[in-house]
Amino acid sequence: MTPEQVTKRTGYMYATIGAGIACLYMAYQYAKPWVPGTEPAPEWAPYLFGGIGIVCLIVAGILWLKLKKDPTPVAKTDLSGPEGKKVIVLLVIGFGALACTWLTDYVIPAGNDILDAAVSVVLLLIAIVCLFGAARIGKRIRQASATGAAK
Repeated sequence: MTPEQVTKRTGYMYATIGAGIACLYMAYQYAKPWVPGTEPAPEWAPYLFGGIGIVCLIVAGILWLKLKKDPTPVAKTDLSGPEGKKVIVLLVIGFGALACTWLTDYVIPAGNDILDAAVSVVLLLIAIVCLFGAARIGKRIRQASATGAAK
């Protein structure tokens, strides 16, 4: 495999680990005891999310084993140039927007569900655009350094 393929597979591995943890967390949320006055959770939800979470973690383990056997190093991304500064700024904005989606429950007054949902959707869109933009710029930096066109 090329270093770029190893980098891509490593990213897939981390993404499946994150998805597995998120699914297991959702299974835990649905498995909590029912609170009177709220809508009861479907009985199948904890099993569905738990199963998906376990499958994601197994796939991540298989990817890790395949990557462990391959001696090719991961492609390095040099973030010291001006394009690297853009990547860092986009990552900070993206993760900041993700943090702000969590804070909307505390900042927006109770009862404004539509405003809370709208602000959360806008912040998630900002995070998605910034994080994907940073990934694309990082890929261009790695490709330029591999071909010798950097600096």
